[in-house]
Amino acid sequence: MAKLELSKNGFQINNVNIEFPIDITVLKQALGDSRYTKKKYNHIYTWDDQGIMAFSKEGDQVESLAIEFEVREYDYCAKSIFTGEFIFDGEELFHYYENNKKQLVKLFKGDRSGAFILNGISVWFDKEDGKITSLSISPREEEEKKVSAPVDPEFKFFEPLWKEWISEINKIVSENNDYYNLAEGISEEDINNHSVIEDEITIPHALVNFYKVQNVDYDGVTSAFQILINNWPYELIPFQDIAEEWISIQDLQFDEDDLPEQEIDFEKINTDNYANPKWIPFATGRNGDYLLFDTDPASKGKYGQIIELQNESWSRDIVADSLEELIQNEINNLKTGKTEHFDFIIGKEN
Repeated sequence: MAKLELSKNGFQINNVNIEFPIDITVLKQALGDSRYTKKKYNHIYTWDDQGIMAFSKEGDQVESLAIEFEVREYDYCAKSIFTGEFIFDGEELFHYYENNKKQLVKLFKGDRSGAFILNGISVWFDKEDGKITSLSISPREEEEKKVSAPVDPEFKFFEPLWKEWISEINKIVSENNDYYNLAEGISEEDINNHSVIEDEITIPHALVNFYKVQNVDYDGVTSAFQILINNWPYELIPFQDIAEEWISIQDLQFDEDDLPEQEIDFEKINTDNYANPKWIPFATGRNGDYLLFDTDPASKGKYGQIIELQNESWSRDIVADSLEELIQNEINNLKTGKTEHFDFIIGKEN
């Protein structure tokens, strides 16, 4: 039965010191003989009775390890699951996992599982339907933690607003839920890298300050931080993805001769095409519909009014006079029990 131990002092397997990339002879010294499989892009070493696999691009130096908790049907996979011991920072790994989930680091866009990083090595949790099915162990330096940018004084009201919104969502969705994607507020680096969308199109100060308080991580399925409008949930867009969503809206602009008739309130809403380029998306319905922050209203409109843009119907309606009002309306909905848009997420609780 194998014993793995990762600490601040190093990584050991069965008391053999391990450093990435790992010479395959060192692994065999620690684990014994293995079964070898050659694939087009990988050399794979499998310890069938221990539930461990090693992956090497060239065959002699191992770049990553896999620890399996389910038997898979691929020919290179271990024929038994891992039943050994994994000590992480002096504690049994899964006990540490349960008590330190907030320390998990997202390794890639859409990563719902996360990894622990210690001493230049990451332990990533592969999850299926909320269950951990395997671990991936590979070299990874811990990234310097970003510091959230301070909120400008005139937008301090976003801080208690976020706090109340989070509090109401936490009553419905566990922080351990796969789709609970709250992230730290954006940093000055994030603002410098992502606030200018194109030429003179920039994310407005109000929206920037909203994201200074909290941001969200991208998730490919759904998000706990969503806003119900006209019985449709709109999920908050990660700050760093706003420009990409803006571009997707501009791609739907029509040539002047092809424009259909528009039935909107032109006294408040200023557009002569599919969307005004100065409308900034911050929430998506994942169906082509968006909630937009209006930085270019018509004469009787209000700067910062929130427009719901519906893709198929070409409907553009003002759903709130401000971002603050929009979020407060959502908070009020949650307080009154209007939570059906969380049914899927709640069904996926760990």
